[in-house]
Amino acid sequence: MSELKNKVMGSIEKDEVKMRSKTFFKVMKALTEIGIVALALLVIFLINLSFYLPRKGLGLGLGINRWNHIFSVIPWWIVILGVAGIGLLVWIIYRYTGAYKKRLAWIIGIVSLVIVIAGFLLSVSNFNETVGKGFGQMNGSGQGNGNGYHRNRN
Repeated sequence: MSELKNKVMGSIEKDEVKMRSKTFFKVMKALTEIGIVALALLVIFLINLSFYLPRKGLGLGLGINRWNHIFSVIPWWIVILGVAGIGLLVWIIYRYTGAYKKRLAWIIGIVSLVIVIAGFLLSVSNFNETVGKGFGQMNGSGQGNGNGYHRNRN
């Protein structure tokens, strides 16, 4: 044990290890948690769009080319960003929280399941229509039609 103690003390004396206060670690933990929550909300929003946009663009009369049409309306770049966001979120949770003590498969499964369920529930709520109407009225005229496009009434 004294060999380890001597090695650690030697590293400290050579300035290879920097001392930090408790406040530094508390602030870093708080920033990490804020980052995790912000990233989770962003990924939930992307997954929400992955469910909402195809459903909005499908229409009723699909006919024979139903699967081609379904796959053509899926916003694949949003799906890829959402999956990458889930991966980044799992990595941050696993690396910077106490989750390293758990099995990685459980962390991946739980985080993915929670994000996908939250995104789906958000997509079936009226959130997207409400946000769309809010963006439609941001031009200052107050004459938004709810989908972000405005027509000239003249």
